[in-house]
Amino acid sequence: LVGNPSAEDLGGYLARIGSAEKKMKSIHWRLAGIMGGALLIRCLFLQSRGIQYDDAFSIFLSQRPLAQIVSGTAADTMPPLYYFLLHSWGLVSGELWWLRLFSVSLSLASIALLYGVTRRLAGENAGLWAALLAAISPLQIYHAQDLRMYALTTCLVMGYLYFFVRLWQREGRQRIGDWAGVILCSAAALYAHNLAGFLLLSPYVFLLFRKAWKWIFRLGLAHTASLVLFSPWLILLPGQVEKIQVAFWTPRPGVVEVIQAGLLSAANLPLASNWLLTAAILSLGSLCLVGLEWWRRRKNLGGVALLAWAAVLPGLLLFLLSYLMRPLFVPRAFLAAYLAWDGLAGWAIWQAWKKGGGKVLLGLFVLAAGVTLPYQLTFSNFPRSPFQAAMVDLAAEQQAGDVIIHDNKLSFFPAHFYAPGLAQKFLGDEPGSTNDTYAAISQQAIGLIPQESLEQAAEGYERVIYLVFMQTLADFEALGASQHPGLAWLESRGRLERVESWNDFQAYTYRMEPVK
Repeated sequence: LVGNPSAEDLGGYLARIGSAEKKMKSIHWRLAGIMGGALLIRCLFLQSRGIQYDDAFSIFLSQRPLAQIVSGTAADTMPPLYYFLLHSWGLVSGELWWLRLFSVSLSLASIALLYGVTRRLAGENAGLWAALLAAISPLQIYHAQDLRMYALTTCLVMGYLYFFVRLWQREGRQRIGDWAGVILCSAAALYAHNLAGFLLLSPYVFLLFRKAWKWIFRLGLAHTASLVLFSPWLILLPGQVEKIQVAFWTPRPGVVEVIQAGLLSAANLPLASNWLLTAAILSLGSLCLVGLEWWRRRKNLGGVALLAWAAVLPGLLLFLLSYLMRPLFVPRAFLAAYLAWDGLAGWAIWQAWKKGGGKVLLGLFVLAAGVTLPYQLTFSNFPRSPFQAAMVDLAAEQQAGDVIIHDNKLSFFPAHFYAPGLAQKFLGDEPGSTNDTYAAISQQAIGLIPQESLEQAAEGYERVIYLVFMQTLADFEALGASQHPGLAWLESRGRLERVESWNDFQAYTYRMEPVK
């Protein structure tokens, strides 16, 4: 509108402004709908869905004073930030739905950040498709209800990528706030998960292929500042690395683990056995279609290459590292990489939409979610066995002089959460075994101490209710043992009154008799 515009020029200008505003409102409404749907799915069975050992560990540790949280995490394998935040969140309420809502909130924030990253790199429509894929992702939904640090780590890594992209696209007019975002999100991610550093490296590879040496130097300086902020925990890191060497029980990754990691790109585990092949085909199909679209446009990817590196690099590094030290190829550790994959898939859907390939790709993701989510949300076997139902039944049957003894911590921790008033004890892990992950200092910090032996745990009680997983019994049988050693000891000291089962674990009730 230079000079003296005519009424027709002015009208056309105002019409274009109105059209742009209408388009933006439409985009905002669509994004709001996606976020609302994501919230709804993540809140399904928020209170009733069972917890597992790791969830209960997080709850019990987060309830302790901050100094004990520090000592408890220092002896474990993870830094303390998540437990600090859950501690503050739990001051409002200790109800399970409220505690889980913290991870749900972080998951929603991650989706919003993914939208922001993808929108800046590939456009509004790609950003909306990416947000939709993340909203229905069974993997993201599963960890949105986990009481662990994975949703927090994912949110912080996505925040780091978001601020980096803003800086990259604002060459010459960068803002100190964006650099602060890069530094703080990186440092906080390190305080959230000890493997988070591998999730921060993708921009370096992106810059390396562009020969952006000045940017590599700048980002290196920013991460130096992040390490300075992380330095108070660095003195404790060697002990945690040593703990990781012993405590991580995952197998060294091979073909099976790689296929499983690919399955998680659109589906998730656990999964009903009759749907496993279908989910694998759907996930493999989505991987192939996204890869095909990437290959077709490989010479003109632009900033989308950052999404590709963020999706592939963390898993690749952890795969290689698993052959240099203890296996660390754990998909939940690079959950942010799967979000980046959703961003790349959102870009592929939009690029191939008019020719029909995008519709097929979207259909594969939707079908994979539809196959996975019903089973996932109602799953009630190990490690999420029906502990609450078992505790309700046992509490109704408990008599004076009874004690519940758990074969291990994996059933005791969730059971103690649901029934803290019941007399319950648990046996310690075999020292030096791959199950020996509950450090003595962590025990002192939480205040839940295992028993040294079944004899010590049962002493002075008239009846013993012994809880054990069926898989544990099967494992002993596979080793050639005629009977589980705990049950053998109880058989020699008492009389079996009844056996109760809840899905995949059992309770053996023994009336203890005086030793002759």
